[in-house]
Amino acid sequence: MENLKILYDNTAVNDFAPDWGFSALVELSEETILFDTGAKPEVLAENIERFGIDPSEIDTVFISHNHWDHTGGLPYLLEKNRIFELFIPEPDCPEFEENLPESVVCVPISAPTYISERAISTGIMTTGMEKPAYEHSLIVSTAEGFLLLTGCSHPGIVEIAKKAVTICGEELFLIVGGFHLYKSADERIIEVAEELKRFTRFVAPCHCTGERGIELFKEIWRDRFVEAAAGVEIPLE
Repeated sequence: MENLKILYDNTAVNDFAPDWGFSALVELSEETILFDTGAKPEVLAENIERFGIDPSEIDTVFISHNHWDHTGGLPYLLEKNRIFELFIPEPDCPEFEENLPESVVCVPISAPTYISERAISTGIMTTGMEKPAYEHSLIVSTAEGFLLLTGCSHPGIVEIAKKAVTICGEELFLIVGGFHLYKSADERIIEVAEELKRFTRFVAPCHCTGERGIELFKEIWRDRFVEAAAGVEIPLE
């Protein structure tokens, strides 16, 4: 069974540990991809263990952007797994390589890139006034359609979705991750929620979307809204 497991989020269910940050595990029949690592190694470790996941079986790690709440759990993974490919924005590769064993391959990403047969990076997108000035997101082909995973959506969730659809050539199945709307007014959140209907069938906003943002998305998307919190498992087939 192919699944998406939310490992790290501001909210949690079923006695999983909540904390500010984001991480998710994409379990495919032929590979396992860890998307971001949350903020704290001990929280990531607790939630991975609660799910019964063997971290040594992770093949690929995808870091959306170089923020502490998305990279902080990496030391835990390196304790448990010394052989995987790490896909990160190209400007950050030298910094990460300093702390990696030789057995971990750091792959710099700039343009849209297939990281495996079923997974594609959007390529780095600029974030305007935000720091860091770039971020990339992950597109995964599933039996239900294309899944889009976003870290914080600093470049704008609508712009990311638009680019993902351009790359895929079709409407997305589901967008999961932080939509970076926690400082936005209701009017802006509603505008974004409505605009995303052009690009995807379902949404699962969490992390930096903010409590109010998630509440409004739930009202607007109704039965097309999917809960995302640490401990949630979303079937991909």
